[in-house]
Amino acid sequence: MSAKTPLHKLQLWAALSLFALSAYSCSEPASPFGQTAITVEALDASCTEVWLELKFSNLTQPADVAIQKDGKDYHRILSLNRDTLLVFEDLVPSTNYSYRAIIRHEGKDDKISNTVQVRTMDTTSHNFTWQTFTFGEVGSSSLYDVAIIDENNIWAVGEIYMKDSLGNPDPNAYNAVHWDGTNWELKKIYTGSSCNPVDYSPLKAIFAFSDSNIAITSGGSIGWFNGKINRADCGIRPLLSGAINKMWGSSSSDLYVVGNGGNIAHYNGTSWQKIESGTSSIINDVWGTTDKNGKVIVYCPVSSFFEPGDKKILRITDYIVDSFQWNKDVRLYSAWAAGENYLFVCGEGAFENKFGYWNQINLPAVGMNSVRGNNINDIFIVGDYGFISHFNGVNWKVMGSPNDNGYSKVNVKRDVVVISGQSQGYGIIRIGIRNSLKN
Repeated sequence: MSAKTPLHKLQLWAALSLFALSAYSCSEPASPFGQTAITVEALDASCTEVWLELKFSNLTQPADVAIQKDGKDYHRILSLNRDTLLVFEDLVPSTNYSYRAIIRHEGKDDKISNTVQVRTMDTTSHNFTWQTFTFGEVGSSSLYDVAIIDENNIWAVGEIYMKDSLGNPDPNAYNAVHWDGTNWELKKIYTGSSCNPVDYSPLKAIFAFSDSNIAITSGGSIGWFNGKINRADCGIRPLLSGAINKMWGSSSSDLYVVGNGGNIAHYNGTSWQKIESGTSSIINDVWGTTDKNGKVIVYCPVSSFFEPGDKKILRITDYIVDSFQWNKDVRLYSAWAAGENYLFVCGEGAFENKFGYWNQINLPAVGMNSVRGNNINDIFIVGDYGFISHFNGVNWKVMGSPNDNGYSKVNVKRDVVVISGQSQGYGIIRIGIRNSLKN
């Protein structure tokens, strides 16, 4: 007699099979982001902003993404289909934040990124103690540029006209002044050479690498000054298409000079090389920085007050010149950069470029001649009518009231700021020392 399965067990198996089939057929469809990975990278932070890069791999269709800050939803992006740069503003200085990204599908968290920790920068102080010094007795004196070695060792160059021992105008102008921490001393730096017939030429620009390694220029030649003796360098002379206006270098074997007639030249420590700028207009300033790989990037604002000419920003990398994005009909006289992602320029207005995006800085409508800083939370701009403004990472503060001072250049080193210029026929220097108390 064969064994038989009880009817009630057959009925139970049939019910279980039907339930399993029903459960399978009613299960949720597979996620379309099964192979997708999402990551967040913190690129940089200022006092009030954070820049993040959102990256995808194997993204096959647009995704809805939620950005979380400190574990809570903070920002939503719908139908995102590519890697994206994100900037979040209105943050608190000197504060830690965490960010992560989540792909949301049908109301649920489908893919979750890594978490990145970011700390915003602290602000710097607007609180400076200022001293003002004027130079000159006859004629029209002016100081064109300044270099800070430390707060007790500062050089400014230009042309200072004084009286001789008999009380008559001295035909040979002083071309520099030096600060030792207590007093200024007028200097006549000898510039005569086979390429410069003038023994004491007015000096137009200065750039200091150390107290004994200083580049100076009369506009038509270069000298290497050790604080006492100037050694003329005539190698640049055949390359010049116009007067030198400004110099910048990462070292004395990596020096750039720019000037009129589209002039750009580079010194490698041994010889000079002309760099074709692609313009015949005036190159007013030069400043260099490094990218994340350590490569030097040099920026040069181009424009002339007296001629329409080009209005552009040149960028030099590996001795190749191209134009950095600039489409405004505005003259620019100075540029300063902090890394590859931040560029500040000024002239007929002040502008900042952060990660490729331009923004005009809200400052009074005066001619702005020079911008320099320590970092993106510590920047000075100076210009006509005694204009001085400082950015502390959160806001710009205009220092002082309008007056007759015309400021040509500013230099900043840690807690010392020095400004050069001209006031009613006198050369003028202002030294600011930052106080520890913030305001």
